[in-house]
Amino acid sequence: MTNDSPTLNALLEHLQQFTSQSAINSSLLAIQEDANNHEQINSLCRALINEGQRHNQSAWAAHMTSSPTAASILGQVLAGLHNGNLLSPQLYPLLDKIEQQLISWFCQLYRHQYGHFTAGATYANLEALWQAREHASHDSKLVYGSHASHFSVAKACQVLGLTFQEIDTDQYDRILPSALAEVCQQQVPIAVVLTAGTSACGEIDPLSECIQICQAFDCWSHVDAAWGAGLVLLEQYQPLFCAVADADSLTIDPHKAFSQPKPCGLLLYQRPLQPLFAIDANYLEHPPKQTLPGSFGGELFLPLWSSLMFSGVADLRKQMQHRLQQAQCFAEFLTSQPYWWHHQSPTGIICFRPSADINLDDLVTLGLFSKAKVNNKTVYRCVFASQAAQATSLITALEPFC
Repeated sequence: MTNDSPTLNALLEHLQQFTSQSAINSSLLAIQEDANNHEQINSLCRALINEGQRHNQSAWAAHMTSSPTAASILGQVLAGLHNGNLLSPQLYPLLDKIEQQLISWFCQLYRHQYGHFTAGATYANLEALWQAREHASHDSKLVYGSHASHFSVAKACQVLGLTFQEIDTDQYDRILPSALAEVCQQQVPIAVVLTAGTSACGEIDPLSECIQICQAFDCWSHVDAAWGAGLVLLEQYQPLFCAVADADSLTIDPHKAFSQPKPCGLLLYQRPLQPLFAIDANYLEHPPKQTLPGSFGGELFLPLWSSLMFSGVADLRKQMQHRLQQAQCFAEFLTSQPYWWHHQSPTGIICFRPSADINLDDLVTLGLFSKAKVNNKTVYRCVFASQAAQATSLITALEPFC
């Protein structure tokens, strides 16, 4: 076995070639029998890189698209070069140790017992409800959540043959515990899905009260913290995550919460996986896990591992603080505008609505902001997900409308 990697050498050669190209042509090339012209391919590669820079600009706050660091991108490259399959962990002991190290770190951080990586929150939410269905002690097919629950929850219910039912919320789309308790008295669900960082507003359901209600009615409590999970690194949010520790399962999306490349998600849970079915995969030394992923390798976690190794947890904490500081600065500007409504969430999302005669749709088209609904009312939405996003740039863009 040689230490030299022909694949790595070829990759470095490709990188050198397309980064040295000056002309950019975004016209697609035909898929054909023989290779296309390399200069034209390199030009397309440059065009793709340029396209991806739109969310690395200071005036970008439209969506939960972060700016991956060089260390995390290195992790993606390592995953591609390694390309091992952890269905056979005995063949890749170092990769297996890294995965287990990260899962252990997350379990300690969020005070859960077990966990595994997924390709994102959609998969984690589906798996959580799958587990809830298998652990259920009654025949209910209901899952309760708010209308602000991520759309993946309703999709998971459809896949699993369950019925999603919305619970009443307050003016910022947070579940009302009194409404949850009332519907649970009428019919106990298989599970209740709570959200720590709603997609539109960035708000957090009253987790402690709702989880206590779930415990009282013996139903599975799942917290979708795909967006808000990064708050765990900040001391002032520790009480919130004490409540999360009492949930049966927890979704985390490091590609949102910790500014990692996609795909990177986790599902944490307090009970070991239920044996769901018996299969004979005799070509494997270890039976496959009772999870959705089949073959997988370092693509789900090596970027995060690389970030932690090169920069440490302190850097993730600093990124989180920076994003929230930018959100605070932007919120202060909105406060100074007469007749402008705004709501600042604890997770770095600010929703606002200018006075009636102001239209900001052109800024939405440019990717500065997005539009969403809060309490069924259309608002503009500012998401501080990228480290590059600067409140001052967004304020400058708004000043002509003030």
